[in-house]
Amino acid sequence: MDRNRFSAFKRQRGVATLLIVLMVGLAVSVTVAATIYSLRGTQSQQLTTHSATAAQAAAWRGVEALRLYLLQVDTNVWPGWVGNDAKPVSGLEALGVRAATVTSIEAAGSDHYRVSAQVIGTAGVGSALTTATVEVIYDVVPGSGTPGIPPVCASMPKAPMVFNGNLDYSGGKLDVTNAVDYENIVVAGNLTIGGGSTARISGCVKGDVSLSGGGITDNGHLYSEGTIRINGMGNPNGTTLWARNVEIGSGVSGGNYTAIKAGAYAVGVYSGTALIGTAEVSGNLIASTVTGGTPWVTGTVAPLNSGHAVITLSDQSQFLLDFSKQDSAGAPLVNVDASTGLVTGAATAERLKGADNVSLPDALSFRSTRIAGGTVGLATLTVGQLWGYNVTVSGWSGKYETLWASGNIAMTSGTVKSLLGGGDMTVNQVSVSGSGRLAGTLNMPVNNVQTKQAGTSPGLPGIPYCEARVKPVDADNFLAMANYAFSTVDGAAQLTIRNVKRANGDSIDGVYPLNNPSPAQLAILQELMTCNYTNEKGCLKARQSDGSWLLHGVSKMPVGVLWFDQSVKIDGTSTDFLNTVVVRGCDDPSQATCGGNVTLTTAGHRDLIAPNFAGAAKVCGGDFYPTNLCASRSQLVEWEGQGPDGKPHTYQGLPIANTTVIAEGAADIAGWELRGSVMLGKQLSTSGATVTIHGSLTVGSNQTADTKISAGGIAVDVPSGGGLNLLPVCSTGSGGLPASPARASVQWSRYL
Repeated sequence: MDRNRFSAFKRQRGVATLLIVLMVGLAVSVTVAATIYSLRGTQSQQLTTHSATAAQAAAWRGVEALRLYLLQVDTNVWPGWVGNDAKPVSGLEALGVRAATVTSIEAAGSDHYRVSAQVIGTAGVGSALTTATVEVIYDVVPGSGTPGIPPVCASMPKAPMVFNGNLDYSGGKLDVTNAVDYENIVVAGNLTIGGGSTARISGCVKGDVSLSGGGITDNGHLYSEGTIRINGMGNPNGTTLWARNVEIGSGVSGGNYTAIKAGAYAVGVYSGTALIGTAEVSGNLIASTVTGGTPWVTGTVAPLNSGHAVITLSDQSQFLLDFSKQDSAGAPLVNVDASTGLVTGAATAERLKGADNVSLPDALSFRSTRIAGGTVGLATLTVGQLWGYNVTVSGWSGKYETLWASGNIAMTSGTVKSLLGGGDMTVNQVSVSGSGRLAGTLNMPVNNVQTKQAGTSPGLPGIPYCEARVKPVDADNFLAMANYAFSTVDGAAQLTIRNVKRANGDSIDGVYPLNNPSPAQLAILQELMTCNYTNEKGCLKARQSDGSWLLHGVSKMPVGVLWFDQSVKIDGTSTDFLNTVVVRGCDDPSQATCGGNVTLTTAGHRDLIAPNFAGAAKVCGGDFYPTNLCASRSQLVEWEGQGPDGKPHTYQGLPIANTTVIAEGAADIAGWELRGSVMLGKQLSTSGATVTIHGSLTVGSNQTADTKISAGGIAVDVPSGGGLNLLPVCSTGSGGLPASPARASVQWSRYL
């Protein structure tokens, strides 16, 4: 039995949407997903017992699909369906069902319904065509409870570039342009930039940052939960560095930085007098609680009203507390009492991991036990704010608007305007033009600096939190949205067309066997697509022997969402692809051909353009058009969503049509221009010329995926006029909460 059709190895995909079943003539119109299902155990035995021919097997597939459909009907719908009027069911053609009709629905008690139906299965073609009709009666008990949340494709990504793994960049291009108001790159692992390469990026990193290349973008920032190390890099202007530690080598001098800061207090987290967990926080030590000498280390911390803290409880549950969180009126949800350090509103923290029944107390206090990071070392720079625990400046003639150190300072040379130190300071040739205060001593007199000032400490800036979580990519979530679904059924290639009409309004929906289409089907396929450089109309040979798909030398391809049940390679085009390409991975990763990958080769090609980027005239105004994407022949559909301001907004163009590639596997792209976002479950490889993406790029949604860029490279251009509709990331939704599950069983059946 073909695994692409009957699969459940990789994950619980639920009811896999293959076809849309529309029960016509019902009092309440309900559109639901029919099911390509696994026949296991007794179900498989029953099918074998009942089916003497292929047509009978097809009829029984329809019987089971209809049963699964009945399970999904809401309780409130059933009373309006009761009656003896015939209700035809469409959309089961892919199962080999020629026709299906619900002949009657009867109430069989307060919570039971008796559903009678006829299903006609077919097999073969021409003179070999056979049919089988099954009459069946179902006993249905509707479920109750709350409905689930359907999959959505409308939320902003963390950044135009998101890498769920390490990023090693040593050649080619790594650019983000036009990004506004948020990170333009997020790396969930380590970031390494070397080989003299300049990356036009700004963003945050979960791990360490190592920069020895050409440089980074001006007026941006790099935040790291680890250590930032810079050696031999050309200095940017107006950049902010914030990390656990910051180390800038002597080969990097003269740069102009807005801020360089590092370090936090490692604290015990208390609920009243009970120690419940640990965290690392920004803030200031409250003088009356400090124990030990200078520089201060232990005591109660009053956190800053900014930034985040990850709180780990004793059972290893984790919560993310946002100190800057506000309600809809702009009032703070988290409050800090500067005199006592008591934090209230902590119950608003987001759970990162742990059991649902574990919660964070609303009132917390933090007591420091040690310093987390805080080492800052540099040579000669111009810095607006230099802030850490132990700060070392080894170069000469640097300029520092503000120099804060909660610990000790060692400074060879430079000019400081405002100085505040919680420990001792050692200098060689330093001038302070404004005011200076030290809790400890100074090895030589410096004008404007006072020493041994009790209670002097600037506190610590904290360690930045890099939001690098990704949402998994599941191609099955998008199957119902696909206009052209390429799949393998019982070893044979087929194309399911859905929500597609001719210009005159005639639907061409149906299942098209690519191995042996009927003359009428062949004519439609030949109108839709052409492969092999005009030599293969209909692209009938697209499926390869290993189950993957090859679109070679494409000169015609219909507009809309293309869905593939296995890896796809696009190898040469003489026309733009106006498509979203969705690729499903196989369910058994031990298979040699398991992939779900996308390959866009270096062969001569045009561009891959997402339907919304192509515009209504091209998407909706052609010989064939996708009705789910088009409100009319001249306008894309509209949908309601929450805008960046948190208020409802109306957007044009379904979110899925803002993407060019959605793949459960990896992508190998050489020199293409992609007008639309890209979401990959696994790795990204680039070669040849630069890959340009107008939208966003997410790498490693389904597993940690390290990325190495040494040639070609990536340029991400955030579309102007940005907003929610241009940069989608899709969620899997959630299941419902039934008070009692629905039940549907075959009570009686016979062949007619």
